[in-house]
Amino acid sequence: MSIRFTCETCSNELEVPEASAGKQAKCPACAHVMRIPEPQTERQWERGQTPEHSSSPDGSKSPNYTEVETAHTGPSVARSPLGLDDRTLATLAHASGLIGMLTVGILGFLGPLAIYLMYQDRSEFVTRQAKEALNFQISLLLLSAAMVMLTMFSCGVAFPLVFVVPVMQLLFGIIAPMQVWGGKNYRYPLTMRLVK
Repeated sequence: MSIRFTCETCSNELEVPEASAGKQAKCPACAHVMRIPEPQTERQWERGQTPEHSSSPDGSKSPNYTEVETAHTGPSVARSPLGLDDRTLATLAHASGLIGMLTVGILGFLGPLAIYLMYQDRSEFVTRQAKEALNFQISLLLLSAAMVMLTMFSCGVAFPLVFVVPVMQLLFGIIAPMQVWGGKNYRYPLTMRLVK
């Protein structure tokens, strides 16, 4: 017999062996560590009566946990219109800046903006990461404008500075998606967080 429960952070449905009750587990989608609840009957599960469970018995979130193999038993409760899970969407929000730079130039903020607007009421993890990616793209857009103006005012002397933004986009466009795909919350350095 197995225990089915829902992740407290991303609301993905998970399944573990019954012997795992009371242990700490890590959600494979968002990497949230939580306490596995006691087994419940099929009738309780169907009615959505999940027992209360916290991150640890004393209420604190402990980074030390016994990793228990979890399996998704159904679609992400984020109700993705695209049919993607939370981790994939968060990764896409970060990667869309780089994709945008390679396709539509300075409009790399459109991808994170679209994901943020679509999922702000559906998934806390996707919203947080899309917002972070959006703030980074807006910061790069403002930095690009500043570099172009500086180049014009310096009569071309500051022209090499124009390449700072594409290098940052390329560098962080690889690092951020990899970190988020690994289940981590990523925060960009040197970013103006205009979208709260």
